[in-house]
Amino acid sequence: MNIKLATFSLILFSLAFSGYSQETSSEYSDYSYLWEETAKKKKKKRKKKDQIVKIDSLQIPSDSLLLDSLKQQALLVSSDTLKPDSTIVSKIDSLENKETIEKPKPKRERVERPSISDFREPMVLPNDNGSINGGMTYTQIDGKDYVGLVLSPEFKLGKVGVGLNVPILYGLDDKSIRTEIFEDGVGVARLFRYIRYGAQKKDPVYVKAGEISGLMLGYGGLMNNYTNSTSYEKRKVGIHADFNYDRFVGLELLYSDLNPQSFNLFGARPYIRPLSAFPLKIINTLEVGASYIVDKDQTDIITSDSTSTTYTFTKSGAKGLGIDMGLTLLSSPFIQIDMFASYSRLNIESDTLTQLANAFGENDFKTGSGVSVGMNFRMHFIADVFSTDIRIERLNNSDHYIPQFFNATYEINKDARIASLITTEGKNGIYGSLRGHVLKKVSLGGSLMIPDDISVASPAFVELSADMERLADKFSFHGNYVKGDLDDLGDAFSFDERSLAKMRFIYHMNKFLATGVDYYWLFTPTAEGEFQATKYVMPYFGVSIAL
Repeated sequence: MNIKLATFSLILFSLAFSGYSQETSSEYSDYSYLWEETAKKKKKKRKKKDQIVKIDSLQIPSDSLLLDSLKQQALLVSSDTLKPDSTIVSKIDSLENKETIEKPKPKRERVERPSISDFREPMVLPNDNGSINGGMTYTQIDGKDYVGLVLSPEFKLGKVGVGLNVPILYGLDDKSIRTEIFEDGVGVARLFRYIRYGAQKKDPVYVKAGEISGLMLGYGGLMNNYTNSTSYEKRKVGIHADFNYDRFVGLELLYSDLNPQSFNLFGARPYIRPLSAFPLKIINTLEVGASYIVDKDQTDIITSDSTSTTYTFTKSGAKGLGIDMGLTLLSSPFIQIDMFASYSRLNIESDTLTQLANAFGENDFKTGSGVSVGMNFRMHFIADVFSTDIRIERLNNSDHYIPQFFNATYEINKDARIASLITTEGKNGIYGSLRGHVLKKVSLGGSLMIPDDISVASPAFVELSADMERLADKFSFHGNYVKGDLDDLGDAFSFDERSLAKMRFIYHMNKFLATGVDYYWLFTPTAEGEFQATKYVMPYFGVSIAL
């Protein structure tokens, strides 16, 4: 009975408690938002803190695009609940700025231009060691006997070369030292045969002052085989220079005579290889140039009777204009083939020349023009033991034009050279040259410009050169010869008023002593204002030492 009573009481108590709890829950249900909002805020704060810690520990990438992306993510994350977190953004900005400063700017790569071998570069470069030559000599000048000492040393140091020619002659007739070489013009500067820096067409800078010979401006349409030295004692001191930058652009300059009395022969040729960085081998060798030559030579020419004269037809200026271009068709260790073309025009205006032309029946006289196209073949045999250079060129000329007008014969007598244009007929022709060397000990060469029909109105021109250095350790020879205005090839090697020659023969007795002879066929002005061919023969005995 007691057990049943206890069980019944427990059931009643449970029912009563359940009803009380339901009433209580219903009574306070309107205030539940208080603790629910607080719980949500705490949860969001924990989430934000976790994100800040995560971003701070990130390895910030170096790529600027990723930095920008990361910055935007930071702004989005922080904007879910609060204002953008400036700490996160500023940290990323600082890293981005640091990356911008530390990241080096890419350097512009320098275009590497291909090496271009120029066939106008001398086949045999001057001796790099130098030498000392000189000795006692005897000669005759203007029928008078002289004895004395002639020194011709050459010194080389790196790219610098200096050559001297110091004649000390004592007159047996007048019992005095001959001083004509020091008088008028550049005077004592004539003692320097040359001062040179670099090698033309090989070094970026080439400058030579002094004696100039065998010069070709550009591809030779206006000037080829030019020399400024036609007199032994009245040698001119000129300047020839060739500058080029990176085998891309260059400038060639010539001034024939530094005598300040007048503006003498001047030549300039700027040139460019516009496609030198192009990958194709033939196209990148293309060279284009323009030549300008002017001569207003009015220097006093001292005659044999101590008076002076000047040139007539150069007073207003003898001018020439030309354009040319060339490229290398084939280049290999064995052979190089080049092709070139040029257009040239002479422009010589002189009232006296016009009057002279009228006297010859040329009432509408105007100087003419010419076009040439040619090829050059340079070949090397047996590892450069033997090399040869062959040039062939076709010439097409109008009336009153002479191709390669400014050559060696131009300096012999400028008035005579210019006057010859009056009767010159427009004839086609061929210019060819052949040069070669053996072991760079023996060098031989020559050239010939010959019209299709040789005549007085269409003359030919011939040039020869030879150099032998201690052949068989005993013999040396250096010489060059030119002759122009040839109307008969049979007269090509006879010495007359159209010839120039310089020769030196040396026999080396041993390493220090030598004997030899110098021979010159040059020109001196006469009392009538013209020029006379003069022969100098100077045997000598002395020293010859290779440095």
